Amino acid sequence: MTDLRPNLPPLPDKMKSLPLDHRGFPVPWFVQWFDAGKPTDNGVGVADFRVIDPQRIARAVKQRRCWVCGGPLGVHMAFVIGPMCAVNRVISEPPSHRDCAIFSATACPFLSQPRMRRNEKGIDSAVEAGELKEAAGFGLKRNPGAACVWITRSYTVFRPHAGSPGVLFKLGHPEETLWFAHGRAATRAEVMESIESGLPLLRAGDEGPEAEKALNAAIERAMPLLPA
Repeated sequence: MTDLRPNLPPLPDKMKSLPLDHRGFPVPWFVQWFDAGKPTDNGVGVADFRVIDPQRIARAVKQRRCWVCGGPLGVHMAFVIGPMCAVNRVISEPPSHRDCAIFSATACPFLSQPRMRRNEKGIDSAVEAGELKEAAGFGLKRNPGAACVWITRSYTVFRPHAGSPGVLFKLGHPEETLWFAHGRAATRAEVMESIESGLPLLRAGDEGPEAEKALNAAIERAMPLLPA
């Protein structure tokens, strides 16, 4: 039996029923498991953290389940987002419990290690073959360098007008924003560095002065939410 990885942050009570992978990482509720290369039930085979179980987004929304532990959500909901999502307030994944979201932001190797690159081995070919689907809209595949836990009471679901099909989530007004980098509280400079390096990617799809004006307004709105 695999034990919990010793260098992880304290595991929230709600996540203690999740299965562990061979490295000792708890496997989030949304992750797809595979056996002999075929999708299978939770806990059977090997979990691929890069792949979302296609049924989980609909269940998370309709049943108000936590994206990480699968338990019922309360009034407050927490989204784990990158700094650019704090600007446009759009994300492709449903919300979680506050504690589950903080654990994810501080324990996930990709989110807690800014130099780590996303492992896309086998993903592109599976997408081309129709075996997997890209996240809805246009996702930024870079490592953001910092992560935000956006805590709100509301969100809306919508379908993107371009990019990959599916659903996206428009974040409601935040009651709290918590910022992390390297598995600890992020500095304002770290978050600003991520925003400044990501803005060219966000601007790439915008056309005309009105789009630029709207983006500048979104940036200004996001500034008070950054670490002091």
